[in-house]
Amino acid sequence: MIEFLAQTKRTRLHDPRAGFALAEIESEVRRDPLTGDSARICHFALRAPPAPDLAAIEALSRPGCPFCPERLDALTPRFPEELVPGGRLRRGEATLVPNLFPYDDYSAIAVLCREHVQAMDAMPARLIADGLAVAREFIGLTAGRIDGGAAYGIATWNFMPASGGSQVHPHMQVITTATPGNALARQHAAAEAFRRRTGRVYADALIAAERAGPRWIGERGRVAWLAPFAPAGVLGDALAVVRDRATLLDLDDADIADFAASLVRVLAAFAARGLWSFNLCLLPDAFGAAPRRHWLTARLLPRFHLNPQLHVSDASHMQLLLDERFAMLAPEEVAADLRARFGAP
Repeated sequence: MIEFLAQTKRTRLHDPRAGFALAEIESEVRRDPLTGDSARICHFALRAPPAPDLAAIEALSRPGCPFCPERLDALTPRFPEELVPGGRLRRGEATLVPNLFPYDDYSAIAVLCREHVQAMDAMPARLIADGLAVAREFIGLTAGRIDGGAAYGIATWNFMPASGGSQVHPHMQVITTATPGNALARQHAAAEAFRRRTGRVYADALIAAERAGPRWIGERGRVAWLAPFAPAGVLGDALAVVRDRATLLDLDDADIADFAASLVRVLAAFAARGLWSFNLCLLPDAFGAAPRRHWLTARLLPRFHLNPQLHVSDASHMQLLLDERFAMLAPEEVAADLRARFGAP
């Protein structure tokens, strides 16, 4: 039911690294099994540079941070009482507040913890779980308020500056919207076409095809992790699927705990490879969509600077203007490393 299509490209050149001998260098173009989007894999000799000094980042960014506990209540807005009783949502250390710079009708920030800086490989699972719990509560309060069609509850996370995050203090973005973004719209259309053609949920078929294979990472409860066949991250990325769950509202506390606990392991595995920043997006179906069209998925994309001294981004024209995924490591290599660490005690 699922095809994993790849095409090898071969470039001939006189290589200065080998005395200008004629050489043949391979690259690869893969197709996303669901959407058909292409992704290029170039076997470039690159590993992540050393992570920055977190103490220096904390010293630079903590003064004036609106999410630190001594400033949170004074510097962050409150929701109208009729939308969120009390103006803010709290669970454990997590506090959800309106986004002062909203990009949709219902736009929130979930501040995850009291600590201003958390290392990527030391993030407590309970902080992530509490953040997702308040995101779920906010989406539940706003899902029925969207006019004009389907509604989506989306949670995202930009962690550390290389991800494009404007605040170092750990926080997620949460929106309830009728416009979920182009990538998710393409996925839903392709998933619906797959369901009509095969009678199966694409994510279910994907797990069956990938389980125990070279791109499989592991699972916990309903949450299965794998390295996508058509990668999006320059140094690798990961995909999570929550079986039989379509939206954040469908997750119970056990599902959230399993996702948080398994995410922590994947983050620690990427951190062990020298990575220190990431983007995360939980991609739901629309509320009230056709049954068994799409299962809730999460894409985890580690981020870094290609050259820290020059602040060279890992995103270029390839991703931003051609909408072409680009990687320097094969997903099978990434998965083998993550799988070993995912299952470690």
